[in-house]
Order: sequence, then C-alpha cells, then structure tokens
Amino acid sequence: MSEQTRLNTSVNMDEPTDLSRRDFLKGAVGVTLAIAAVSAGLSLPGAGEALGTAPQRAYAATSLSDGRYKVNANLYISKNFVLIKKNAYFTNPTDPNKTGGKQIPDSPNTSLDATLVVSGGKATVTVPLVNECFMLLSAKDGGGASIKGTKTKTAIYKDTKGNTLTRITEITFGLASMSGSYALGRCEEYAAYRNPPFPMSMLVPGHLHWPATLAVDFSKVVKA
Repeated sequence: MSEQTRLNTSVNMDEPTDLSRRDFLKGAVGVTLAIAAVSAGLSLPGAGEALGTAPQRAYAATSLSDGRYKVNANLYISKNFVLIKKNAYFTNPTDPNKTGGKQIPDSPNTSLDATLVVSGGKATVTVPLVNECFMLLSAKDGGGASIKGTKTKTAIYKDTKGNTLTRITEITFGLASMSGSYALGRCEEYAAYRNPPFPMSMLVPGHLHWPATLAVDFSKVVKA
C-alpha cells in the first residue's frame, strides 16, 4: 500500500471518530444545560426530554380504571355557524338579556362539573347545560358521541309567539373514543336574546338548527 493510500485511509477512519466526539460533546452540553435549568426551576424547551423526565401527556382512554370522575366538558355551537363568528356555549351561564348585551356566552366553562363514568372499557360523560337564554331543545348523535339520556325543564323564556319551551338541562353521551372533540348531528336550539346586534338579529331571537360540538378535556380528570 502506497504512502498516499495509507494517508487517505487514515483520514477516512478518523472522520467518524471526530463526528462521534462532537455529537457526544453536544449531547453532554445539552444534558448539562437541562439539569441546570431544572435545578434552577426554569422551563427550558426539551429539558424534560433530555433528562427523560418529561411528564406523560393527558390520560389515555385505556389508562382510566372503572369508576366515576369529574372532568371539564363543554357543549357549543361553532363560530363557523354563528353569524358573529364566536362560539356559543350552552355550558356558559352568561345571559345577554341580563347584561344588556355587554356579555355573551362565547367562552368555555372551565369547571370540573361534568361527570365521566368508565365501566368495562366504555365511557359516558354527563354535561350540565346551564344557559337559560341560549338553550338546547333537541340533539342528535354524531361522530364518536351518542346520546344516552337527557334531563329537561321548562325554560324561563318563551319563543317569539309566546309558546313555552322545554330546554335540556343535562345531557349524557356515550363516547366511542377519548379524542376529546365530537361533532354532533343537526340539533335544535333556541336563542332568546332580545336585542342582538346585526347580523345576529337576522336570526335571533328564534329557533336554530345547527350541529353542536362536544369538547371534553381529559388532561384534568379527578376521581369523584
């Protein structure tokens, strides 16, 4: 083997070693920084992964044993249907008739006031519907969520013709998965907002027939 050949062979053999050494030093620095950040109480992106201490994500469906749990859940009409382009929540108690229209139920409820029941690998969630002004009158099954039962009461508001309305105050869904988001079928709602702004005023007050969305936050589940 010539001197030039031996030289080229030596260089090719050394290159992987240099790369490995650089990778090792880079990894060591990363772990050192992660340890320092955690020790100082700082939040460094990727620190948990570097140390292997990153918390597991939200509960998986199969990780919940049989039992009753408290969970946050919301039922709403998507802003894609609402004329003012804001979500309308049945689970938010804000009544615009009582706030002079200054507040509307456009934000989700954040309480753990829904009940999740897991039994034999199946789950149901019962959601209270607390808005008196924006009410759900009927609902239909949708993708991943089937209606198992409802509770109703006479609404405090009547329709524009003076007819009594019966609204759903509590609804129970059977969940086919723990995806957290479920589109229902075409529901019937009634919005009793007396003096809504334009363009909402073209439809409200009145009966509506929009599909609802169920959202369940499985990241915070508390044993009931």
